[in-house]
Amino acid sequence: MTAEHSDALPTLEPGPPEPSGTAERVVFGRLQTEDPGSLVARRIRTAIGLGVLGNHDKLPKEADLARQLGVTSFALREALGALRAEGIIVTRAGKNGGSFVRLQLDAGRRFAIDELAKISATELRDLGDWRQMLTVQEASLAAVRGSTSSADQLIALAHQLPGADSAETARRIFGRFHLELAAAGHSMRLSRAELVMHEDFDWLTTALLDREQHRASCARAMLRIATAVRDRDTDAARVSAADLIGYLVTELAGSRLGLIAQRHARGTGGANAAVGFVDAVRSFADTHTRRLTDIGGEVAPLLAGATDGATLRAGVARSLLVRLADLEAVHGVGVLAARDVVPGDRYWMEWWQRGPTGELGRNERHVLNPGRDDFYDYSSKEYFVRPRDTGRPEAIGPYVDYGGVDDLVVTVAIPLSDESRFVGIAAIDLRVAELERHFASWLADADGRLMLLNAESRVILSNTVEYNSGDVLPSTEGLSAAEVGWFGWSVVSSATGT
Repeated sequence: MTAEHSDALPTLEPGPPEPSGTAERVVFGRLQTEDPGSLVARRIRTAIGLGVLGNHDKLPKEADLARQLGVTSFALREALGALRAEGIIVTRAGKNGGSFVRLQLDAGRRFAIDELAKISATELRDLGDWRQMLTVQEASLAAVRGSTSSADQLIALAHQLPGADSAETARRIFGRFHLELAAAGHSMRLSRAELVMHEDFDWLTTALLDREQHRASCARAMLRIATAVRDRDTDAARVSAADLIGYLVTELAGSRLGLIAQRHARGTGGANAAVGFVDAVRSFADTHTRRLTDIGGEVAPLLAGATDGATLRAGVARSLLVRLADLEAVHGVGVLAARDVVPGDRYWMEWWQRGPTGELGRNERHVLNPGRDDFYDYSSKEYFVRPRDTGRPEAIGPYVDYGGVDDLVVTVAIPLSDESRFVGIAAIDLRVAELERHFASWLADADGRLMLLNAESRVILSNTVEYNSGDVLPSTEGLSAAEVGWFGWSVVSSATGT
């Protein structure tokens, strides 16, 4: 429910109109663009990641490299500066000088592990979906268009993977396999997409490929793809490609939860994880809802007796920040008044949200003028209507907060009343990614499936890639279920003890 925040200022100024429909919000959302320097740095990292440039290799002369990449000398120098700051290259002066690749031992794996722990389950699934679609199409085209020599090269790379001497070497072999697969399909667009995919997804596999069993499993799947390409069997090529990426995404998801759990240890293992998870979710919901209720007790009289919006704003802000600033996973917090409650303002809200460094800042980007095309009519939103109509705390979501945090969010809201008169709501936004970190230990430690569902059986949190946040669980058959006691939420698991 939050609007997009500024990275620089604690107080957020009104921004451009926010499209109303989901499709419009996607189409007119922030463009994913990079400046030339960033694009050059990405391409050089990819060249190193694929093994085209090895450790201690010298990069081409700056003038030649800028010409080859079609960028200015300024953009190239900017990219080289960024890579030097990351410790990926070193530049030496003198007759035999230039820029050289400098890879620290096991740096790639450590970086992959760190990043895997940071990204959300939704991001990982999106990357996996894109990687799978790309690989399946490449395999299909290679089976139709590939030559015998292309198939032989793919087979050779598949045989090399199990004997790789490090995770980074294995990842380079994996990347080269996919680049050769795209080349075998004779598609320049797919080949260019592979370079981007290696930077976006493939390097994450370094977190897995230090283990012999993962290298062996990937090698077998790669060999099946290569054999299907050689035999011109498009169906087998597509199925084997989907199996390879499905295996990697599943293993990465499990490793990711384990990494998060190590950093945020709270839970208990095995079958007891399901029991502990129910108790932990219940305690979390109870704490956050009671804080909101305390705010309501202070804010409702302020709303009912408001004489102007400015004076009201100061009182509401004090109540919000004192009581909610320390609560975990809270991304946004605020009060939204019922229509015509605040004199001079038919619509009135006070909303605070966290910036990039975690601080809470006032968000003033919501447009509350009904005469504007970008009017934000919060009074029609589900998070406002449901607590107003039911008279009790409600949790809405998870839903994608387009135009806000561009991530999955759960909004918890309580009705505010002065005696019998409804005067508005107090609400908090909970980022699903932060909720997942908070409950990661229980999710990672469970023996089987463990999921938190909302009242509509939509998944809020899950430890399986089969059902991710936002998905609807069609049936709980074969699963144990336990009610949380708040918002109609329930915990389902395949472990015993719930």
